[in-house]
Amino acid sequence: MILKVNELSVLMHLLSNKKGLCQIGATKKEIFQLLNIKDKNKNIYFQNLLINLSKYLEPVGLQVRFNPIDSRWFISYDLELSGALSVNPFNDKPKLAATLFTCLVCCLQNNGIGELSEIKTLRNKKDILTDLKELEEMGFIQINKDQGFVRLTPLIGYQLDLEHLFVKLALKLKDKKDD
Repeated sequence: MILKVNELSVLMHLLSNKKGLCQIGATKKEIFQLLNIKDKNKNIYFQNLLINLSKYLEPVGLQVRFNPIDSRWFISYDLELSGALSVNPFNDKPKLAATLFTCLVCCLQNNGIGELSEIKTLRNKKDILTDLKELEEMGFIQINKDQGFVRLTPLIGYQLDLEHLFVKLALKLKDKKDD
């Protein structure tokens, strides 16, 4: 299958389009609608579109990725290349990365809601509110101080390779269980 220039242009636009601070790209449904894909083999056609686009983007260090938090496909820098260039949204603030990871763990354990008290206990810090406010300003979380919880925004799915993270965590847990 060869991509037509118009399809490639539309797909590139859809997958690189930023919709606010916390959302990039397009859902499968949006792609189907804009490219007018309706036949019974639309899922196979969709996969071929993404595979071919990935082949075009690979030489320039870009890749097509999926954000499982909000079910959107998007274009990002190759994670290996980004790692080599030391791209880090937290700059020299590892405490923010640690706090965000703690929020992620708490939210995963509690159906998407992390309780402030639990985050504070796991993080083992007296005051985490400053870190949480900074993470909220960066767009990673939403804080509800009145009810005492935080929620993740889809932005975390664009910044982290969640699938890779979960696989690494599962392997670590398996190794510890085997010991």
